[in-house]
Amino acid sequence: MRKSERTLVAECAGGGRLAFPIALSREPGPKRLRGDRRTPEGQYRIATAARPSRFHRFIPIDYPSLADADRALGEGRITWAEREQIARAHREGRLPPQDTPLGGHLGFHGEGLRWQGNLDLDWTDGCFALADDAIDLLGNLAPPGTPVRILP
Repeated sequence: MRKSERTLVAECAGGGRLAFPIALSREPGPKRLRGDRRTPEGQYRIATAARPSRFHRFIPIDYPSLADADRALGEGRITWAEREQIARAHREGRLPPQDTPLGGHLGFHGEGLRWQGNLDLDWTDGCFALADDAIDLLGNLAPPGTPVRILP
């Protein structure tokens, strides 16, 4: 997906493609720190199955990635120990720590009641918002482990 196109394109195993309009975070640019209201960029995976949320349903991604952690370590935004916690979680196939200075709890979610019909605005705190029916479909079609590529 390209954030600049504001469209999530899901490529199906059988070769088909689905495209969904999305709302993004309030601030432009790649996610760097907890609370910066930016959406990450890079290679991720769907971390767990979809679950109910105040935004209808939520599908978490395995942010921060090892690349995010290595960049942050090099820039002095996290410690070596925090980088190792993130790396260990990825090696073990677990969701990385969500409470480091890099932030967490990011993924795909629906609109919920408050934002219904507002996919033309950027209103999330770092996630990707889809129409509620689209998040239901995505939740049924994309199991944990599904690759997610987020480009600027």
